[in-house]
Amino acid sequence: MKNYDSIYAKVSEMICDAKDLDADDLNADAPLTVLDLDSLDYVELMILAKREFGLTLTPELFTQHPMMTLRELCEYIEKETAA
Repeated sequence: MKNYDSIYAKVSEMICDAKDLDADDLNADAPLTVLDLDSLDYVELMILAKREFGLTLTPELFTQHPMMTLRELCEYIEKETAA
């Protein structure tokens, strides 16, 4: 089980690398859509979740929750890995 802070650090690092952003540019409460993530970025998030947290994220998670924020994604990962 990983805590929220370590999950946030990994996920935000991946997003910053993919989008050439500084961590200070991220707003945890803004929808992921404002980051202009493309389908490859979402696939990278799914791979990261599996590799780092042992959690399978499905594309439906993102399509059914289009306004999901970075905070909500990290909280979801934290909750699912604690179960």
